[in-house]
Amino acid sequence: MKPLILAATIVGGLAAPAAAQELCIEPIRPEAAYLLDAGFSGAEVRSEFRRYFSEVEDYLNCLNETSGRIRDDARAAAYDYQHVLETTEPGRADQEADGFSPPSIEMKDTGELYLDYRPSTP
Repeated sequence: MKPLILAATIVGGLAAPAAAQELCIEPIRPEAAYLLDAGFSGAEVRSEFRRYFSEVEDYLNCLNETSGRIRDDARAAAYDYQHVLETTEPGRADQEADGFSPPSIEMKDTGELYLDYRPSTP
């Protein structure tokens, strides 16, 4: 019985962060011709489009918030990775065993993700 309780606790603990994240749902664009054919009045069609534009704004804001959160998480993970390299293999943190040396580029807010896992030195 204890293993079952332990497993349920672990699964519940892992599911909580995922459930806390916001789900961005893409809005469905209204089709004016279809709405008019279905007997919607002009006011109802305009109302559908206003609702759609409001949902588009919410959707884009959600994507921006999610993107920012993921960018921050990736940056923190990159710094953690650098710390692991420095503590487990001192002197080798700048170049991996295969000779790959990642570029030292700042992350941009353009949708492109460039990770520099070396903490910046003032």
